[in-house]
Amino acid sequence: MDTKIKNNVIYISKFLIPIIIVIGLFLGGVTAGIITFEKQDIITGQATATVLLDFGDGSKFEKTMTLENSTVFDFLLKLEKQGEISIKTTYWASFDGYSIDSIIYQEKKYEGDTNHYWSFSVNDLISMEGADKVYVNNDDIIKWEYVKF
Repeated sequence: MDTKIKNNVIYISKFLIPIIIVIGLFLGGVTAGIITFEKQDIITGQATATVLLDFGDGSKFEKTMTLENSTVFDFLLKLEKQGEISIKTTYWASFDGYSIDSIIYQEKKYEGDTNHYWSFSVNDLISMEGADKVYVNNDDIIKWEYVKF
């Protein structure tokens, strides 16, 4: 074999073999489930958080609660279960999530319409995900606001 060809084969194999190994490890990790492209659920344990509801007309509600491995949406559902509020939701399959259509508080209905909607933030940070996807951590402040367009 010509020395020049031999040197080219050695040079190419120094780059090609590591690339093949990395690709093999990656594919093996995907196959074994070690590497995934799905978002992982965040388990937070028990969390005590304060839920604030601002109804936009001067009415406000505040309650501190403790739940286990719960989302912002779970805290809202717990308020409903305790009889503090009543909520109506819509499940959107295209987003795999829920929207808040209305909240009834002290017999007054605050309904999302062409002029209003319900928005939430955690620690004053507005989420890009739905309330049923955002997990609550200890000492979080969950704020729901009835917002006018």
